Amino acid sequence: MQPQQNTLLETDLLKTFVTISETGNFTVAAKRVFRTPSAVSMQIKRLEDLLGRALFVRHPRHVTLTSDGEAFLVHAKDILRINDEALSRFRVPRLEGRIRFGVSDDFGVRYLPEILSRFASTHPLVEVEVLLSTSLILTRKFEAGEIDMILTVSAQSDPALGQLVHSEPLVWVGARDGIAFSRTPTPLAMSTHGCPWRAAALAALDRSGRPYRIAYTSETGAGQLAAVMADLAIAPLPISLLGEQHRRLTEKDGFGEIGSYQLRLQKIPDIGSAGQAFGDHVCESFGQAE
Repeated sequence: MQPQQNTLLETDLLKTFVTISETGNFTVAAKRVFRTPSAVSMQIKRLEDLLGRALFVRHPRHVTLTSDGEAFLVHAKDILRINDEALSRFRVPRLEGRIRFGVSDDFGVRYLPEILSRFASTHPLVEVEVLLSTSLILTRKFEAGEIDMILTVSAQSDPALGQLVHSEPLVWVGARDGIAFSRTPTPLAMSTHGCPWRAAALAALDRSGRPYRIAYTSETGAGQLAAVMADLAIAPLPISLLGEQHRRLTEKDGFGEIGSYQLRLQKIPDIGSAGQAFGDHVCESFGQAE
């Protein structure tokens, strides 16, 4: 493998490389950087072509760094850190303030660490106070003036519910080798009342005429997946939660499409410069800034 000449390392390629090194999986990394697995694979191929070295060893279900990959990881992290420091010093206003930010549990656990880390690197004087809860509770607190900004789940394409940040399909999920989906009535692991995709999932079952019973209830996707993993029930969940230990149930299994959900961002009118910057950062992190 011969390196390309007179090239520059793009930070997007470095971010993807570092994320894959941390997760050990192209598919998981793709979800974190908000790209498709094929796009991530193309990015790594470009990077390996630039360097003229193989960075990963491909295994059936994961990847590991080569010796060159381990050496390059140090440089990649340094370049990204210096890039963020330079932007913070010269391009980004030095903002100060406090933001009360509410986010739905499942998405906070999956996405917030990266979002908060990168925002803190460019705006170290802004304090972000985070509340993880259900979309229903967060909306109530937002309307009561207890939170400045919320990122909540919606099943409606209604701009009045806030700025669209992210959207993805909902799918039926069972254990990889499970049989819960074949039982009658179908045992379900559902979110609590008030969750937008609970209503959408039950409506899909009603349309198909499939009998069901709600066997387990949880406020979080993690709680639903626990019942799924034990093969005690199936659950309607975002497609991004599908893992190798899960099975996506389709019309061939007797389960029709549920639809999609949306993540929408709402901010108080007088959010201030710090709040506006954080809101923009959240949207940009999902790749759909308006």
